[in-house]
Amino acid sequence: MEETPEEAAKSILERLREGGLWQPHGLGLSYVKEGVKTVKLISQENTPSSAQARIRMRLLIEGIGWKVDETICEIVEVEHLSLEEKHMKEMMMRQELAQSWKCSCGTPLSAFPLEQGLWRHDGQDEMILPTGEKEMVEQWSVVVDCPVCEAEIPLEPYDYGLLAGDDSMLTYKTSKMVYTAATRPEIIDRVDSKLAETIIILGTFCPFHGDLLPPHIRGGVCFYSEIKEEEEE
Repeated sequence: MEETPEEAAKSILERLREGGLWQPHGLGLSYVKEGVKTVKLISQENTPSSAQARIRMRLLIEGIGWKVDETICEIVEVEHLSLEEKHMKEMMMRQELAQSWKCSCGTPLSAFPLEQGLWRHDGQDEMILPTGEKEMVEQWSVVVDCPVCEAEIPLEPYDYGLLAGDDSMLTYKTSKMVYTAATRPEIIDRVDSKLAETIIILGTFCPFHGDLLPPHIRGGVCFYSEIKEEEEE
């Protein structure tokens, strides 16, 4: 049975973290979750279609029992922006919001030792494709520890990348191995230095120990090394 717009919106809002950003695809609207069952509309593109979508989305969100705060909505001039410029503007907004995320003890997530985040496979969940068909997809999170209260906080991979930066996605540790994404010049240098045996193309599982690898590293050309016992302690 196909998911209704109300069911889809409710599912997204319930999973959204406090301070998390929701930008319904193609509508030119940006919402931030704030408090219990409340979202704040922080921006709307200056287009007729976005203005109409704003009204429809308010009715939809309120229809599932949530509140919409539109008191500080910014009208964003986008008609002069290229697709690349628009994308960059959205990324800057997401990164700025990510800096405001906090642990329950008040410690900013940006102050966590993010480089020590551990990737965790959380099983599979059903996803509805744009065609309306359903597909089972893997669910992953990155667990980071609060340096103050020691709480374990699971982050969605995309949110983790926003906080920790692009470089955080280039290195991945399994239980025994470290894989680091290789650039083209680095690959050439390794091959020329007769060190090509330290290069590997990854699949679904770690070829040495069988650990399941997260999707973002599969198919990547990487350098690898084994974790020494003293590194594990």
